[in-house]
Amino acid sequence: MDQHAEDNGTKTNSKPYDLTTILAICDNNQPFLEKLLVVFVDNVALDMQTLKQAASAGNWYEVGQLAHKMKSSLTHFGVNSLKDTISKLEHYGNCDAATLNLLVAEFDSVVSEVLVQLKQEFPTVLNK
Repeated sequence: MDQHAEDNGTKTNSKPYDLTTILAICDNNQPFLEKLLVVFVDNVALDMQTLKQAASAGNWYEVGQLAHKMKSSLTHFGVNSLKDTISKLEHYGNCDAATLNLLVAEFDSVVSEVLVQLKQEFPTVLNK
């Protein structure tokens, strides 16, 4: 049999997050994991909404501050694809408004996908 045979029915890990660090922090404490998930989802959703409002108003200082605030939580939840985007938003002075708006759109898209997939993975915890 060919070593590179297709794995039929095997789902690739396409999640935009990696919970390895969070699961290690929780150490099999399910109530603590659930609390972290709820706090993360609520805070990130609220911060993202505020960040988008600041971007719409052209308040790039506030956008940079909010991106910085969100960085730690997103890092703990293994959302590594946003590392460069967050850095560029934190140091917004080197970018024009069009570029910054594209970065905000990318940030929003990834964060939205993270929230959707977390709610799918933990429906009893996150779908109120």
